[in-house]
This record gives sequence, C-alpha cells and structure tokens, in this order.
Amino acid sequence: MSKRYREAIEVGERDPAAPSPPVRFTWRGRRYEVVAVLGHWREDAAWWAGGASAVPQRDLWRVEARAHPQRSGVFELVQQGEGWLLDRVWD
Repeated sequence: MSKRYREAIEVGERDPAAPSPPVRFTWRGRRYEVVAVLGHWREDAAWWAGGASAVPQRDLWRVEARAHPQRSGVFELVQQGEGWLLDRVWD
C-alpha cells in the first residue's frame, strides 16, 4: 500500500545534464541515502494535443532509500524542471 504526499524535497549529488536518479534526498528534515533504483519513467505533455496538455514533462524515479538509524522504504520521486517532489511512499 502507498501513501501520496506530493511534498517538496531537497535532492543532492546528481548529474544535472542528464536524467539521473538522486544519490540522496532530504524530506521532513531527515536525510535519505538511495540504495537502489527500482524504476524510472518519463511522463510527457500530450503530443496528440500539440503539447498543450496540463501535464508537463517530468521524470519519475522509484527508489529504495535508507535513513539512519535503520529506517528504510520505497519512495517515488518526481523531477519537474529544477524542482523535486516526494510523490509516494510504500510501506
């Protein structure tokens, strides 16, 4: 089961020139280290509508991450432009 948050996060140490997953992120004051990338996909604006969709292009990353001490989980992170959101957390 997952819970949706859609909260802004701080992302550190990634290549800004290419779509790449974050190495770490901070959410609600807690720092998480990414230990595995479980999936990556891109959502694009609706090409059939001439790109005039309300859904902008964004990259989504499903990762397993760990915060110390001994707290881990599966998180869905969304990059849209320069900003990042934590979209979902699986328990």
